[in-house]
Amino acid sequence: MKKSSLTEWRPDQIRNFGQEPLLLTHRLADSRLFSDAALERLIEATPRDHFHVNTIARDEIDPRKWREGDMTGLSGREVMAAVARGNIWVHLQRVQEAFGEYREFLDRLFADIERHVPGFRSYKRSMSVLISSPNMNVALHADVPGQSLWQVRGRKRVWVYPPKAPYLPQEKIENIVLQRGADTDLPYDLSYEAAAESFELEAGDWATWPLNCPHRVRNENCVNVSFTTEHWTKELRNQYAVNYANGLLRPYVGGRDLSRQTRGPDFWGKFALAAAHKGWRKLAHKTRVPITVDFRVDPQAAQGFSDVAPYRIMK
Repeated sequence: MKKSSLTEWRPDQIRNFGQEPLLLTHRLADSRLFSDAALERLIEATPRDHFHVNTIARDEIDPRKWREGDMTGLSGREVMAAVARGNIWVHLQRVQEAFGEYREFLDRLFADIERHVPGFRSYKRSMSVLISSPNMNVALHADVPGQSLWQVRGRKRVWVYPPKAPYLPQEKIENIVLQRGADTDLPYDLSYEAAAESFELEAGDWATWPLNCPHRVRNENCVNVSFTTEHWTKELRNQYAVNYANGLLRPYVGGRDLSRQTRGPDFWGKFALAAAHKGWRKLAHKTRVPITVDFRVDPQAAQGFSDVAPYRIMK
C-alpha cells in the first residue's frame, strides 16, 4: 500500500485510475471543513446559481422524475434540519469559490493524486459538497468532467454503469454535453444491473470511474455528507470536444453515430468546430439553461420540503 497524507493506493489502483471504477481510501473525513458549523456557513454563502436541491421518491427508478427545489433565504441550520428529517439532496457547487480554505484543500488533494498517478495532470478543477437525507435515492445521471465521490459522513452505495449503449447512448451524452438535455435524461431498465459495478462507501472511502459513466446512489438510514471533485485533462478535453461536435453534426448525417476518435484530421476538424461553437454561445449569452423548480425546502415538513407552483429559473 502506497501512502501519503491524504490518500492510499495499491499498485493496481494506480494503473487503473480513470480506466475502470475504483474504490479507494482517504484520510479527510475529520476535516473541520465538513463540520456542521462549516456546512451551515457554506449553505448560507453559496449563491443561487451555485446550488441544486433535489428530491425523488425513494422507490423511483426513472431518473427523469428527479425534481428541482429551492432553499433561498433559509439559514444553514434550517436546511440541515430539513435534510435530517426529510428526503432531500443538497448540492453545493464550486465551493472553492466561496472560501479560500476549500480552494487550498482542493489543490492539496489533486497534488496528492498527481504524485501517485504517473502522467496524470489535471486542470480546471472544482469541488462540490453533498448533504443528503437518510435513505435518499439519487437518480441515475452522467457527469461531463472527470469525477470522483468522497465519503465524509454516513454510508451509501453507488452503482456505476458502462459509458456505452444501452446504458449511455451516444446521442444522450452529446445532448448532455451540449446542454440540450439534463444529466438525468437517461434510459434505465432493471436488466442494466447485471453490468453495474457497486461499492459501499463509508467515511474514509472514495470512488472514481471512467469519464461519463452513468451512476446512481442510495444512502443508508443516516444523514450523508460527501464531496465530489471534478477535473479535466487533455484526454478528457478531447473526448468532450468530439461529443460536442458529434452532437452538432448529428442532424446533418441522418441522426447516426459518428466516430469518437481523438486523433487524426477528422478529430481536429471537430475540435475546431466545438471551440468555435462554444465561443459563439458565450458571446451570444446562450450558456445558461432553464430549470423547473416545484418545491421549497421546509424544515417543518415531514419530507423536508413543501410543493410550490412550478416556475423556471436559468442555471
